[in-house]
Amino acid sequence: MCAIRLCFAMALTVTTLAGAQRPVRVGPIVSSIAVQDATGKSQSYSSFGASIDLLTGDDGESGLTISRYNDLSNNACTRALTFLGVESAYYPIGAKGVAPFASTELGLARVTEAQAPLIFSCTASTPVQTSNQLGIAFGLGIRVGTNDLVGTIEGRFVQVPNSFVQGLEIRGDVSAAFGRPRQGELLRGTVGPAVSFLIPVSGPLHGSGPLLGVRFRRDTKKSGSLGLQIDYAPLTVTTSCTPPGCEPHAVLFAPGYEASVYPAWGRVYGEIGALLAGFYEQGQDRGIAEGAQGGVGVDLFSGSSLMWNANGRLLWLQRKSGESVFAVQVGLSLSPKLEHHAPTR
Repeated sequence: MCAIRLCFAMALTVTTLAGAQRPVRVGPIVSSIAVQDATGKSQSYSSFGASIDLLTGDDGESGLTISRYNDLSNNACTRALTFLGVESAYYPIGAKGVAPFASTELGLARVTEAQAPLIFSCTASTPVQTSNQLGIAFGLGIRVGTNDLVGTIEGRFVQVPNSFVQGLEIRGDVSAAFGRPRQGELLRGTVGPAVSFLIPVSGPLHGSGPLLGVRFRRDTKKSGSLGLQIDYAPLTVTTSCTPPGCEPHAVLFAPGYEASVYPAWGRVYGEIGALLAGFYEQGQDRGIAEGAQGGVGVDLFSGSSLMWNANGRLLWLQRKSGESVFAVQVGLSLSPKLEHHAPTR
């Protein structure tokens, strides 16, 4: 399980490191993370840190961050975290002006926590343990800036396996930027809102409402496209369940490669890729479930600047219990028109 997670995370975080070039930006980071205790009650905690990032082109950014969470406890227990991570941001429409992005981070988490269940308090004799573990985070955000000053804000799912740190985080930073960006190897991309529904096939997790998300797409200069969809998914456990956690919510992170053909009216593609689902609420699914996804889609050009998308794909997730969940996700999205090669004849 951990090996699969590590492979997925590495694929998402280090793909842009090889071409790292100017410009660089350096600045402080602050965040607020919401963590639930064993009763399902959520409380927010703050952190501080710093980052150094390299813009590898107009399409992506990679860097290092360090964050310190001094106090993650709602009682007298000691719970703290220091996180040193390698992060990657993907900019489908470039990194100038107001630019949306998708982010991933993988790193070393040094966890200090009292050896007592989250529902109980601690005494002076409660043992405290410090351990080193892998941590992972993924989400989306907005970058605003000039050639000299850059600010970002993002929302993301954060998990340190085998610890109490699993939750949703809002993170922001202001950085001083140096250098000039270079032209990347991808064509200009597109991003837009998406709505979809889950049709259950097998397994104990069913959708309990529409999935709301964001769809990123960008053509390569050779063939095909790189895609990513991030969805907020309300779910229901259909088998026997002990509250809380019977109606979990998940953040779905689905990167993929799209093999495409381009008729004059749009684009037809087939997609295959990985799938991560972050469950931040208490329950048997809390944490990250991994799997795969694949399907087909159609882009329809509307006028000179807009593009509708309709798609269907099969999702597979493996729960922490080992059970497999299969579902068909059917969705629609709207975005600016995707830059692409000349139509096929």
